[in-house]
Amino acid sequence: MTQQFTALPTHAAAGPLFAHIARQKTGTALLEFAVLGSSSAGNASILRVTTADSRRQILIDAGLSPRAVRGHLSVLDFEMDETNEVLFTHFDNDHAKSGWGKVAMETGLRLRCSSRHVAGARARGYPDIAIESFDARGAGFDLGPVRVIPCENPHDDGGTVAFRLETPAGDLGFATDLGRVSDALIDSMRGVHLLAIESNYDPVMQESSNRPRFLKDRIMGGRGHLSNAECIDAVRAIAWPDEPEQVVLLHLSRDCNCRELVGDLWADALPSLAPKLRISQPFAAMQPIRMKEGRVQP
Repeated sequence: MTQQFTALPTHAAAGPLFAHIARQKTGTALLEFAVLGSSSAGNASILRVTTADSRRQILIDAGLSPRAVRGHLSVLDFEMDETNEVLFTHFDNDHAKSGWGKVAMETGLRLRCSSRHVAGARARGYPDIAIESFDARGAGFDLGPVRVIPCENPHDDGGTVAFRLETPAGDLGFATDLGRVSDALIDSMRGVHLLAIESNYDPVMQESSNRPRFLKDRIMGGRGHLSNAECIDAVRAIAWPDEPEQVVLLHLSRDCNCRELVGDLWADALPSLAPKLRISQPFAAMQPIRMKEGRVQP
């Protein structure tokens, strides 16, 4: 099946060359990132940044149970007890399991979310004492050696938050559950060394599935998820003028997408980035990507 992709030279040229002034990269700092699982059944990723005098470990979304996350981290040689906080994109059940409230009360884990999502955190049973909110329309905030720059995006009624996470070892862009891609998101992600972004569905597979019409319309209607082609268009714009070192695809539908199809689309549409592509698994943790001075390490 053939899909058409939108050329974006006008949009790319209109965006700022340097949307963000990155922090100085140092050879002693190490960034480690891994997706622990990504699907409609649950989403969670881990980021660990180690410098000469500090270490920060951040869970991005907590859509897997604490037990499952602990098991995945142990396999990857990470310690769950070293996790400082959870950074939430939003509070759909596949991104925020209720058991994390108990963990926060027992360990002091901080549950960080947009001020617009606090009600969603409470609805999951997270205690107010563990919740720390931020302004998703603000300039950002620091978590130890990590500078967090949020960007709001359309998704269902409450929206989601994407993150640019700047570190002394390299910059990570993380964006999932995107109804559509805005200029603000592209500017926020441009220049990152590592990009994790959703590529949820193939339109033909979506239309031919036995899903109800309302669900198809929700997913494809501009407030649901990105198709493979929409993801490729977004990455093409983000990758100008500097391509990321690595791209990780998130949240592939188990019913309406296909890893082989995605690989073929990338080989045709973005041949220079296709060799840098990694596709997350729904129920298995990926091997960590390690980065120093903005370069992926062997």
